[in-house]
Amino acid sequence: MQYQVIESQQALDEFVSNISAANVLAVDTEFMRRRTLYPEIALLQVYDGKHLALIDPLTDIDFSQLWALFADTHVLKVLHSPSEDIEVFLKFAGFIPSPIFDTQFALQLLGEGSCIGFANMVKQLREVEIDKSESRTDWLRRPLTQKQLDYAASDVFHLLPCYEQILTQVNEKHLFNIVLQESELLAQKRSFRQPDELLYLDVKNVWQLKPRDLAILKELAAWRRAKAEKKNLALNFVLKEHNMVEIAKRRPSTLGSLRNVPGIEPMEVNRSGKEILACIERGKAVGEQDCPQRVRRLIDFKGYKAACKDIKHIIADVAKRNNIPVDVFASKKQINQVISWSWKKSEQEKQLLMKPDLALGWRATLLEDKLNSWL
Repeated sequence: MQYQVIESQQALDEFVSNISAANVLAVDTEFMRRRTLYPEIALLQVYDGKHLALIDPLTDIDFSQLWALFADTHVLKVLHSPSEDIEVFLKFAGFIPSPIFDTQFALQLLGEGSCIGFANMVKQLREVEIDKSESRTDWLRRPLTQKQLDYAASDVFHLLPCYEQILTQVNEKHLFNIVLQESELLAQKRSFRQPDELLYLDVKNVWQLKPRDLAILKELAAWRRAKAEKKNLALNFVLKEHNMVEIAKRRPSTLGSLRNVPGIEPMEVNRSGKEILACIERGKAVGEQDCPQRVRRLIDFKGYKAACKDIKHIIADVAKRNNIPVDVFASKKQINQVISWSWKKSEQEKQLLMKPDLALGWRATLLEDKLNSWL
């Protein structure tokens, strides 16, 4: 396995020139995610079958020519389980490469199991054991060790031949466009920004709160994300989610009473105490008629189990006719999305939110109008 480490503009320009005629590129990233909201890119790996490069993003390099190639819809980008890589590109490059072929999803679609890891895929398809011991090392430290470089290069070196084997089976079953559309959906979801006023709905145990508590939680959730984005801090390093719920319930009015809320850490109060109290006061000031309505759990709705059963039956029938594993077509979470959309979302909320997965992309196409009464 031969590869080059790119740390200069000239080397990158030459590499891009060498791979510019490629129709398929194997791509991977190494990144760190410790206390930050956004992943910090540490290395970018690209392989076209002949030229393999490890590109150092910590150097002063203009990536515009490479980004043009990644944005070219005639060039297929192959990744394995690209969810976090998509987030890396969105933050570092400012866009998401397209089209993307996700080898992990393709294997699921072929009925080869759920969420097969990269090492297992390579072992299964190539009969090669991959050493994953470097996966959790510090990728931001320089210089990178030889072992780290070899590990990073092997990811894309083995990814391309795995893709070629998978592609044969995918094409035999006419599933290629479905693989691409699944990555498009993933990119949509990763780039979608939940409106500030609806963030509170995603907080765990939100159903426990009264309308006035929800008005406070609504303020806290919007403030927490804004601060996390400004400081590039993971949300729970601004304020833990379960603490938001307790604060909304207890509504402390002083720093002292805030410190007495169970679970609250001194660091949270010292760093953000006054801002938290300001959120509480804004929530208290909301008129009674303008407080959010109580949030009901799906299991509290009469007919929930019957609804699940009906939708599962529809999906099972469509999945079978299209030779797609039922659990890949729709998970329990995706079925719940549909029921929540119909029973819990107001018309105003529907205008602000992404539609359920089953109403988008290849799933919507195959379902035709079978879920229209729900969507």
